[in-house]
Amino acid sequence: MAKNLRKPKIGVKNPAAAALLLSFGCGVGVCILLLALAAFLLTHTGLPLSAVRPMACMAAAVGAAVSAAVLARRLQKRLLLCGLGCGAFYAVCLLAATLLANGRLDWQEATPCCRWHCC
Repeated sequence: MAKNLRKPKIGVKNPAAAALLLSFGCGVGVCILLLALAAFLLTHTGLPLSAVRPMACMAAAVGAAVSAAVLARRLQKRLLLCGLGCGAFYAVCLLAATLLANGRLDWQEATPCCRWHCC
């Protein structure tokens, strides 16, 4: 009779999908934390407002890197493809943000993350 009272184990049907969701959540979480830290620094220090774009690009890039690392650690195989996929997703998001902000892609200007002309 005690056997019938046990809860059945709930297994994940697709571990790759669960790993993708976890890595996406970790990447977004890290990006949000870094954006909040950047906002705090910009409001409480004398940093110029021109540092907003580099800080936002840095937060998004670190979020993509964390996402790739979590995905690679969870899957334990095809590590290069995990990093490549997260990098490609980051590039697509960056292009979409550029299209939404400018309405067009301008290949003659500096990239959105490099408008502070450091490179």
